[in-house]
Amino acid sequence: MQLRLRHIARNVFSNWFVTAANMAVGFFLAPFIVHRLGNAAYGVWVLAVSSVNYLSLLDLGMRSSVLRFISKGHAVGDHELASESLSAALWVRLQVSGVVMLFSLGLAAAFPHIFKVPAELGHEAQFAVIIIGASLMVYMSLGTFGGVISGLNRYDLQGVVTLVQLAIRVIGVVLVLRSGRGIVAIALCEFAAALVGNVLLAWLALRIYPQLRLRIAKPKSDILRDMWVYSFYAFVTTIAVQLVYQTDNLVVGTFISATAVTFYSIGNSLCRYTDQFASALAQTFVPAASSYEAAGETEGLRRLYYAGSFGTMALAFPVLITLLTRGHTFIGLWMGREYAQVAGNILMILVVPLLFAYANRITPSIAFGMGKHKKVAIWSIIEGVANLTLSITLVHWFGIYGVALGTLIPSLFVQLIIWPPFINELCGIKLSDVFLRVWAPMFLGAVPFALASYELDKYFPPRNILMFMVQTFAILPIFLSIIALIYRKSFGVYILPHIKNFMVVKPRAT
Repeated sequence: MQLRLRHIARNVFSNWFVTAANMAVGFFLAPFIVHRLGNAAYGVWVLAVSSVNYLSLLDLGMRSSVLRFISKGHAVGDHELASESLSAALWVRLQVSGVVMLFSLGLAAAFPHIFKVPAELGHEAQFAVIIIGASLMVYMSLGTFGGVISGLNRYDLQGVVTLVQLAIRVIGVVLVLRSGRGIVAIALCEFAAALVGNVLLAWLALRIYPQLRLRIAKPKSDILRDMWVYSFYAFVTTIAVQLVYQTDNLVVGTFISATAVTFYSIGNSLCRYTDQFASALAQTFVPAASSYEAAGETEGLRRLYYAGSFGTMALAFPVLITLLTRGHTFIGLWMGREYAQVAGNILMILVVPLLFAYANRITPSIAFGMGKHKKVAIWSIIEGVANLTLSITLVHWFGIYGVALGTLIPSLFVQLIIWPPFINELCGIKLSDVFLRVWAPMFLGAVPFALASYELDKYFPPRNILMFMVQTFAILPIFLSIIALIYRKSFGVYILPHIKNFMVVKPRAT
């Protein structure tokens, strides 16, 4: 059955609501954690989380494969295929979760020797790594059911689970830090949130798809083969994502210090918060692209690209431009003046490639939905390796800023040279249309807003966060009105037909 407008709207807005909640919590909680722990302990915490997150690569792309096969099986009524796919993934991930715990123990033993951790924090860091590894083990096993909920396009239910986890995490962290405890206590809060959330995911998945039948036994070889063919490139893409987004903190912690990680992570975290909003929109387009591809509706894929690109850029650009023009001011008000200069410079370097990354954000989602994500994986891993290599090289020349430059350079190359032609291969959209109908209007329309933001910060510097927010929202209509004016024709030609297409009632597949 084709996706309907109400499904798209429900998923997008539920994802945005959850993302907004995550951002709000991160915004208000980050200064509290940094000042309670101190720069060194907070840097150690970031290093512990970043290093353990590398073990999530052992997922081998299975969650993406579950999403794909559950969506396909449910759409055509092949519940046996869906059940066998879920059972196979669960069988693999149960074994992987044990490996994760073993690696976590080894990482904990080596942690103080790999990174420049203050001696007094060494043992605490080791215990934190073990507990974070246990949280990942829970995700690896029970988290398989999250692919079922995503495959059924029920991101609203996934959002409820995320909010429950968020509440547990926030309440726990605030209580333990107010009582004077450290990173081990924070890690225990993360474990509790992971356990409750993933148990809830499993229960919901079996409740909304009662036809699923689990078999915890070695799966058929053909099922494993089919899943691995799809998941392999998702796995490679995950490696690339880890290299791009997690490696920087590790490079800083290895070659500079744990304290420097705090300054780097502050600038980097603002980019990641922005990324959550765009990702919340982009991930809902994967099932839609699968649906169009299965029906052979190339025109639907084109409209999906135009609508998705417009949505992600219109959503992200005001935030990115504000960070680019007023990032130093914001960090000074948010975290404290002592962080403004260094973290602000890191932020400015990392924001630049994001402007182009959001212009291309929908393309990988369409590729994954169509099952044509091989090139996505290859290009992503090349970017990740280049990122790591340049960061390690440039950190010796430019210090902490060299790590950020190591991220900027390969990202710009991929976003400007690789991605734009790829959408033509997927949907038949000309390169000239990508630049003239998608990129140029949004970038040109953002210029007046950027100038207004810069002048506002120069002549009317805010005294607190509230004034900063008021000023930003006061000039936001400049961006919205110009974009509405520029896109008035494109909206009717490319975006509105895509929305109307979802409103057409089509027969349910049997």
